[in-house]
Amino acid sequence: MPDADQGEARGVRARVAPTPTGLALRPIGYALIGLVWLVIWAVALAILAGSVAYAVTDQELVEGLRDRFSSPGGVIAMVVVVVPLLALVMGPGAAWHLPTASWPLAVLSFTYVVRSLRPSYARERLSFTSTAPRGSTFGPPTTGDVAMSLQPCRPSRFTDAVMRFYVAGWSLDGRMFVATIPLGVAWSTLVVGLFPGLPAAVHGFFLVLTGLLVLTSVALGLRAWRGRFGRAR
Repeated sequence: MPDADQGEARGVRARVAPTPTGLALRPIGYALIGLVWLVIWAVALAILAGSVAYAVTDQELVEGLRDRFSSPGGVIAMVVVVVPLLALVMGPGAAWHLPTASWPLAVLSFTYVVRSLRPSYARERLSFTSTAPRGSTFGPPTTGDVAMSLQPCRPSRFTDAVMRFYVAGWSLDGRMFVATIPLGVAWSTLVVGLFPGLPAAVHGFFLVLTGLLVLTSVALGLRAWRGRFGRAR
């Protein structure tokens, strides 16, 4: 992951002037890369929201869940097995790492589009790639080091702020992992709160519980963030 030891290498890369062809093409290239990451971010959000909508509107799934809820054994299995599993998948995975691993790269790409159009950046490269050890980043297993691209050669206060999210989205942090588990539980309680056919009191209880879980996750997440990066400056 990016660290202070890369400062010298970053400075060397920034002083390597791009070719005339690179200067002409890099606004288009960065714009296309930004659009790709923007689409990935939108898909990540769609998975998070769409999965809730699917769980409460698909008739076959709704009937299957009703069958499970109708027996004590089914309820116990849901609470003991399914809900914890969904909490891990939908909290740290779908609600935190997927979106946070994508939108910073989109923002950085569009930042470089703007910089590539400014004469003050014409004689320097805008971004560089470093590597992170295998197993230290979020994502599928790899056979070697992971390339961490689109890091700014010339940092600014804005890119420093975005890079903190970049690091948080791609690297694994135990405190943030724990902080986002209540958010994953909130996915299940939201489904119950919106599930068709339940009494209004049940809907209300689980919707309020969902809100409390989200607030808990936000509070724990802010504490984990400040413990890792300090207060925003």
